[in-house]
Amino acid sequence: MPQLEEISIYLKGLWLLVSGKPEGLQWLDVSATGVWRSFAAILWCLPAMAVSWGAWRLFYLANMPPGTETGMLFIVKLFIIDLVAWIFPLMLMAILAKPLNYDGELAAIIVSSNWLSVPIFYAMAVPAAIRLVVPESDGLIGLLSLILLIVVFAVIFRLMKTVTGNQTLLASALTLLFVLPSFMIGDRLQTYFGLIPG
Repeated sequence: MPQLEEISIYLKGLWLLVSGKPEGLQWLDVSATGVWRSFAAILWCLPAMAVSWGAWRLFYLANMPPGTETGMLFIVKLFIIDLVAWIFPLMLMAILAKPLNYDGELAAIIVSSNWLSVPIFYAMAVPAAIRLVVPESDGLIGLLSLILLIVVFAVIFRLMKTVTGNQTLLASALTLLFVLPSFMIGDRLQTYFGLIPG
């Protein structure tokens, strides 16, 4: 598993890419081994995920009848949802790489998006942490979540634009491909697993 020092190098590369500097790729390991190692980002995101799971559990219980129980299975289901929402868009990107002619950049796209997920998950955990500390703060949480979502869209787009050599249309398509399937499949799985209160 990559250590903190290595992660900091990757984050510097991501910052350069988001800033529009292609040399940021030199700070990332885009080899075949680097692609597989980049999925260790999931492990680095677990603490942030746990905060979000705790907040969702709190929200779920607040909108369910008294006495509703949420054991370990509840957390396992949330983990499965996050894992599928992470992997599914990357699978779509891999499938569409050759038809859309970005197969040469696929490794860089997967590596950079995997490591970018680390700061994204921790940023998105902030509203969840607020919910845990101040349960009656739905308005603030909603506003903060919306602002963060807009920022995340912008950051992903800038990253994709740099990685694809400033191809704006392709970067836009990849950004939507990265974000929308995650939301859609996450929503479907929450309903399927019975994690939507009501």
